[in-house]
Amino acid sequence: MHTLQTLSAMAWLHLEYLQFRSLPMIIYLTDPLSQEGAVIPFLISLVLSLKYLRRIQDQQIIMGFLLFAITMGLFTQYWGITGLHLFTGGLMIWPVLVFLLDDSLPWPMAYPLAFIGTLIPDLYGAGMMNHWTGRWFFGVGGAGFQDGLFLVPLETVITAALLHKIGIYLRKHGYFDRRAISPERSGFNGVDQRSK
Repeated sequence: MHTLQTLSAMAWLHLEYLQFRSLPMIIYLTDPLSQEGAVIPFLISLVLSLKYLRRIQDQQIIMGFLLFAITMGLFTQYWGITGLHLFTGGLMIWPVLVFLLDDSLPWPMAYPLAFIGTLIPDLYGAGMMNHWTGRWFFGVGGAGFQDGLFLVPLETVITAALLHKIGIYLRKHGYFDRRAISPERSGFNGVDQRSK
């Protein structure tokens, strides 16, 4: 009789485990393609954000461009035969800002910013697909290493690193340097020039 109760408890526990494993979010998180396409980039973005977020000096500017990149992705997305397509403006925005802002925006932050700028339109597109198929988040990161959530941040951070090095070189030679023009050479010396 004692063994029957133990078997019954084990069967109940196994059924609970199977019910837990059948939850859509658990299926999504344990799917290898979703892990490659969305979970791994999310973890990389989290680590880089925790490490470099405090080094951003112009946070209002960065937040404005992030909202611009998200809005651009939302308004340019469309469904094609191969899935959701969207214009990822972060691929151009973040490397150029790293190039122009130098130390105000650390170049590794291009990865999480591009990931967020791609994730939110992708989630919105998956929400639109829910009305058609009833499978909401299975498309987010579902292409694995070929998914935009994996590739766009990677391409963005590589481009940002290259432009950062080019920016350092150009600043050494006097381009884009705020200190390159002294007030005496600029014609402004504190005296009102209009009175002369």
